[in-house]
Order: sequence, then structure tokens, then C-alpha cells
Amino acid sequence: MAAVALIFNRDKFLLIKRAEQDGDPWSGQMALPGGHRERNESCEQAAIRETMEEVGLPITVKRSLGIYHTLNGNVSVEAYECFSTETAIHPDNEISKYFWATREELMHKNETYKFRDYIVFGLTYRILYDYFSSNP
Repeated sequence: MAAVALIFNRDKFLLIKRAEQDGDPWSGQMALPGGHRERNESCEQAAIRETMEEVGLPITVKRSLGIYHTLNGNVSVEAYECFSTETAIHPDNEISKYFWATREELMHKNETYKFRDYIVFGLTYRILYDYFSSNP
């Protein structure tokens, strides 16, 4: 089981681009901060810990957005709506880029979002689509 955090600061949310790394099935993809939960850790605790490790951002969890499954069914991911009063990002080696984005910057096309020169697809697309569809 894994967890991700959809983090808001005012009207912006955090998108990351994962670094190119061998062995990472999501290498180079646009994503939300998060990762696998450790033994004796809840998914919510994993989202908080992974966010701090990956981008150095303290967050407060507002609510669970549900459990999502990768298309191959190998990983289940609980997504959380979170917020942070801070915007300074301190990325670790798993992150190559990060963006504070607005909903209006996402261009919807064929079950993807285009954000600037990047394509958001798969699990991250589904989480964002569900969130923005139910929170107009």
C-alpha cells in the first residue's frame, strides 16, 4: 500500500516531476508527493512522511480522497487532500522539478492533463480529475 498527498496552498496545488531513476516504475512522470507505507505506519502517516522526505514540506491532512489502484493492479494508493502554509520546496534526489500549479493551468485532453510542456496521466490524472470534478 502507498499514499500520496494532493497539497494545496491557497489556490495552488503541488505537482512534482519524478527524477529519472532505474528501477522506479514512475521514473520521469508527473506526480504527487508520496510513496510506500512502512511497517506499522498508516497511509496518512506515510503521506506526511513521504511529503517531508521528498519535498521538505510540512502538511496537514484534511481528508482521504479514496483508494486508487494502478492500472496493472500491482499497487493500491490512498490519496489525501492536504494543505500547507509554507511554499518553500526542498526537493530530494527523487524529484527533478516541482510546480505550484493552478487548476486553470491544466488542459484536459484524452484522459490526460497537459501542464505547460508536461503530460499528467495515469493515477495522478485520475486523482486530479476526480478531485476537480467533485470540487468545482
